[in-house]
Order: sequence, then C-alpha cells, then structure tokens
Amino acid sequence: MDELTRYIVTYYPTLMTSNEKVAYRASFAEEKAENLEPGKLQTMLREKWGSNDPEVVALLKNGRDEFLRNVKDRILREQPNEVFLNYCPKCGALTKSPRARQCPKCFYSWHDDVEQIVGRERRGREPQG
Repeated sequence: MDELTRYIVTYYPTLMTSNEKVAYRASFAEEKAENLEPGKLQTMLREKWGSNDPEVVALLKNGRDEFLRNVKDRILREQPNEVFLNYCPKCGALTKSPRARQCPKCFYSWHDDVEQIVGRERRGREPQG
C-alpha cells in the first residue's frame, strides 16, 4: 500500500461509505482467516466479519490493494476539503499522520514553529482525536 493510501485510510475512515467500511473490515477478516489453519476460528472470522453482499464483493473483486486505492481516490475526488495532507515544510514529504511535526524522510522538526502550526489550520481540516 502506498503512503498516501495508508494515510487516508488510517486517518480518515469516517469518510468511507458504509459499503466501503464493510469491505474494509471483510478484507482484513479474510486476510487473517487465510493465515489460520482450517477450523472453527477461521469459519467464525469469515462468518462474523466477512460479507456476501454483492456490492461489497464487487468492491473487493480486484483485491484489497486496488480497493484501498479506489477508496483513496474517491475520498480525494469527492471530499478534498475534509482531508488534511500534512507535508514537510522543508522537503515536501508526506508525514506519518495529520498531526506529525517531524518528517519521516529528512527528519526536519517543526514542533515549535508557530507559523507552520497556524498555516496548517488555514489549509485544511485535521481529523478529530
């Protein structure tokens, strides 16, 4: 999964549609079930967290990675003002989270830089929490 997809899916799951949320949960259940030996636990995971809904199955037909990329693309296309992409002010790399104040690539830190923090509030909405 690419950085931007991971960022959007991790920090903005509330922007997913109800079917996307079900498909997201089902994809993780299936991955866990595949790594278990056949038995009751594997069956329970698939029954409790999986989905046979045709719309959900269609979302996952090309695999989890493509599904997640499609979710990211839809969110950025339909709700761009709801997503804050936190880029390093020095090198432009996407940070690990919307609230991060240190770059994962160049390690630049802007924890105490008030101008950067004020600017971030003007550019977009951060997730709550």
